Amino acid sequence: MSEYGLAMLVALTGWWFSTGIILWLVHRPGGWHTAVFAMSTLCMIAAFIGIPVLASAATPFNVVVSFCLTLVLWGWLEMGYLLGFVTGPRKEPCPEGVSTARRINLGLRTCLWHELVLLAMIALLIALTWAQVNQVALWTFAVLWLMRWSSKLNLVLGVRNYNHSWLPSQLSYVDSYIPRRAMNGLFPWSLAAGVVASFLLLRAAAGAEDLGLMIALTLSGALAALGTLEHLFLMLPLGDASLWVWAAPDVAKPPPESSSRSV
Repeated sequence: MSEYGLAMLVALTGWWFSTGIILWLVHRPGGWHTAVFAMSTLCMIAAFIGIPVLASAATPFNVVVSFCLTLVLWGWLEMGYLLGFVTGPRKEPCPEGVSTARRINLGLRTCLWHELVLLAMIALLIALTWAQVNQVALWTFAVLWLMRWSSKLNLVLGVRNYNHSWLPSQLSYVDSYIPRRAMNGLFPWSLAAGVVASFLLLRAAAGAEDLGLMIALTLSGALAALGTLEHLFLMLPLGDASLWVWAAPDVAKPPPESSSRSV
């Protein structure tokens, strides 16, 4: 079972470090942004080249490297949004007093190009790994996508905790789309779905006879569990910002007056 534990460690380290490096890069001075996005784009292209090569065999090495390359793809997508290069047509704050449906609609417009690019990347991953034995890249990206969509829906419905200071200045308007609430109706279902998905993936990993498949399922299950933990961070005061204080040194600054609203 040492391989099981090592796969869990890889997932945990990849989640923590990739989140931190993204935060660190997007909080560099504005003059860095174009260069950072250009370099991340080159890394994204290299990842798309490497993933289909690795997909032909489900060896432990291929599986782990495919997982890491998928984190590179996700990192490019996140930085494209946070740096303001791949966002959406709307770049204004949410009007006061709008309905939840209207806020969701307007919120989607703030990240529409980002979401369309995400779907295009999933389609490309499917095409590149079709009928291949190593599917961990697609599984990893799908877990990240579903967890992120669940988080976004919970954010727009209202959460107790949101690290607004992680948003770079060019995206400060995004905070106006996130009401502060003690609970919303979707959150318990999101949490339950995350727990069940994590359990099923990790149980399948524990029962897998093939080592490569076991590692792939463990990586996917651990990532689902960490995504579920991120959901808890949205509602419980667990001090998650301290995990990445080295990456975003301004996390302790007080929230602006507008972000303390409760609706």
